[in-house]
Amino acid sequence: VQTRPWYSFSARGVASQSPFARHAQPIVAREVAEEEACRELELPRANAEQANPENAKTLTFVLDGKARADGMPVACGLPGQVVEDTEVAGNGNEQKLEVPTLLEDEGMHIRWEKVLAGRHASKLSSEELRELGEGGMPLKHRHALWPEWFTAPNINDIEQLQGNVPNDVAAQIEADVARTQPKFLGTAERATLRRVLRAYAAANPSVDGYCQGMNNIVAVFILLGFDEATALRGCYTMIQGCCPGYHDRDLAGFRLDALVLGELAQRVLPAEIYDRLQALDVPIEVLISEHFLTLASRSWPLHATARLWDIILQEGSPAVFASFLALLKLYLPDDKDFHQENNLANGYEASEPVDIFRSRVSLGVSNDLEAILREVRRLIPLIPQNTINQLRFEFAGKKH
Repeated sequence: VQTRPWYSFSARGVASQSPFARHAQPIVAREVAEEEACRELELPRANAEQANPENAKTLTFVLDGKARADGMPVACGLPGQVVEDTEVAGNGNEQKLEVPTLLEDEGMHIRWEKVLAGRHASKLSSEELRELGEGGMPLKHRHALWPEWFTAPNINDIEQLQGNVPNDVAAQIEADVARTQPKFLGTAERATLRRVLRAYAAANPSVDGYCQGMNNIVAVFILLGFDEATALRGCYTMIQGCCPGYHDRDLAGFRLDALVLGELAQRVLPAEIYDRLQALDVPIEVLISEHFLTLASRSWPLHATARLWDIILQEGSPAVFASFLALLKLYLPDDKDFHQENNLANGYEASEPVDIFRSRVSLGVSNDLEAILREVRRLIPLIPQNTINQLRFEFAGKKH
């Protein structure tokens, strides 16, 4: 990881809605080679202005000591790139924020523009979108497509809902807002996160309105530059559409889908992988909790989460199940892996199989995301929605 940022820049006196809005577009990617001079690539314009048009026009950036009025690369970058921003915290001290990268490159934009041929991204067929998505999706097309895929209607009373949150729920939201993505969210983004979570909680009092994990889900939309109304629609879509009942007061939907996942693992994974899963002797709810309750957004970097959500928003619940089944298939350790890991510990405390699994997943997401996503796509047709619905019905019946 580079400790010296490629770029230094400042936003002067402008409140922003997201890091991507702060560092507006057009995107200028900077490729740095150790033995070559730097060169700049002008890439297609992304829709950060949709999130906050004023920010996009008024931000001033400093690049290599020269002020720029256009913008800089937040949606582009290389693994390990560190981009920093500063804002003044409430105590008067400057707070350094990192800007997450989405690893876009020139080839990705060219590929999309060639297939689009002047059309709006929403005019592409499902098959065209699946094929294009295999190589990643530029941020500007996420801004166009994700709201099209949201299943929730527009919610226009966000301001009115702010005053309808019970005190205990408001306190829990406040505590989680403060610790959500501390490296990336500034004061303005946290205000948006707070308002979206409070609006959702007030509109859904029958299920306590708020549960940990929601904060990480909403933060993804904010980090990607969606405005608060769109972030709230995305929150509804993910929580009620892709994670039905996961965040209810007793986590009933999550517990039910843990049983469904166990059955799907037996049906679609190789027998040896399923045997390893059984040998872990760990409740499957424990193993899957973070991945299912946050849809990977707490532990995966933003670029990887966005790639996975491209698929989830297109495919729904089958992609949620397929994403974890893919991790089991690729990274669940066997006895040989377990003994090798503990031999490497060389006197340190031995790792548990679950810890080894999680460590291998983290490494895989960082180094081989494409292999994970390929396996997700391969598994999706094996677990259609009607199969999931049938299993939910059967397991729910056994509980009563």
